[in-house]
Amino acid sequence: SYAGLSFLKKFKIDHIALCLENDFGLWLKPGPAVFPKVEPGIKTEEKDIKDASTLDAVALKNFFVLCTALLDRDYFCIAGNGAENGVGKGATSALVSVTRASLDVGLWTSDSYSSGCARMLPSVIPDLSASIVKSAARQIAKECVEEWMTNTAESVVESCCNLAAGDPGSTDADDAHGNLPLATVVTKLLTREVAEFSSDVALMKMYLAERALRSCLHDITDWDDKVKELMDSRCRELSNDDSDEIPCTEMFFHATHAVVTAEVGLEWIEKHMELMMQDKSRFLAAVQIAGECALVGVALFRCTNLDNETGKFKYSTEENDAICESLTNLEDLCNGVKMECRAVIAYPHLRRVKEYLTRLGKSIGGTRGISSKDQRKRMREQGSLDSWIARPFDSLNSP
Repeated sequence: SYAGLSFLKKFKIDHIALCLENDFGLWLKPGPAVFPKVEPGIKTEEKDIKDASTLDAVALKNFFVLCTALLDRDYFCIAGNGAENGVGKGATSALVSVTRASLDVGLWTSDSYSSGCARMLPSVIPDLSASIVKSAARQIAKECVEEWMTNTAESVVESCCNLAAGDPGSTDADDAHGNLPLATVVTKLLTREVAEFSSDVALMKMYLAERALRSCLHDITDWDDKVKELMDSRCRELSNDDSDEIPCTEMFFHATHAVVTAEVGLEWIEKHMELMMQDKSRFLAAVQIAGECALVGVALFRCTNLDNETGKFKYSTEENDAICESLTNLEDLCNGVKMECRAVIAYPHLRRVKEYLTRLGKSIGGTRGISSKDQRKRMREQGSLDSWIARPFDSLNSP
């Protein structure tokens, strides 16, 4: 409700980053955080560490909730609508700062000593991130929204690069290139549950997942050519002429592009398993990011395929066949990569890869069943003698 908020004024969205850094002491600068060195011989008790922490979990959570409420009502001004100032530069800065804050260890351990919180602090971050995206989409000129999303995805990925490995004995101690934090951001910054209720959030997550996958699998130098070739192959039946244009709706194109990007990534991983096994943390991160890329494509396909008024599917048989072909290949790729994960007891990252691919295959299989409904129906009608005999006499004589 907007009642009782008339006293509020417009805030600058840049204040979010300033507040996180200055008031909460979170590290928002590029690269790994720099902490003061602990002098040898001095023992530090766990209680002392907690008392010395500058992170107030309850205050930070309330700050995130308040920012989310203000963003939902557009009380934060998104500056820079024009090309000369950078499209939505303030919103980009805000999302990058929330991204860096989400990687702070204090956020994931704070709830163990912040009793009384109705919601865990990390669970508030996806709502805040989604509100930033939706508010930016409403305030930025419509023709510039996708440009802003592309630039923002690039900035978010850059902010997660060049991070250090975890402490000795931690699960990411072998992550020398900081790939696992990138996978964490793609998975948790904009969750699939939030993305399914907003096409703007789903698009932002798609751009983020695609850019992150290209960053993680930097060995692939011809991403655009591979994706275009596979897109043309999947959507060849959609075109009625010899033109290179793919005549499909914009959202269907985005959904197919996301699925095809994940397909290209997993195909490369399957062909270069020996190389991926040399860096198992990168292997895990690449699989998780590719999976998120595929699942956001599935979410876009599902939310745009169903007509809420009639309850019928919108996409044509050819469009369903195109997405079905990619999902079938993705399911096969999941099984193929899983077969290579053998030493799961000795290498926990391989176990995590195998478990993730099992869940991914089940999710993809469910959507493949929906998308191939028309295909199965057409095959049954073509191959059934009963359906041929039951056809009207006029239809048998028709050309």
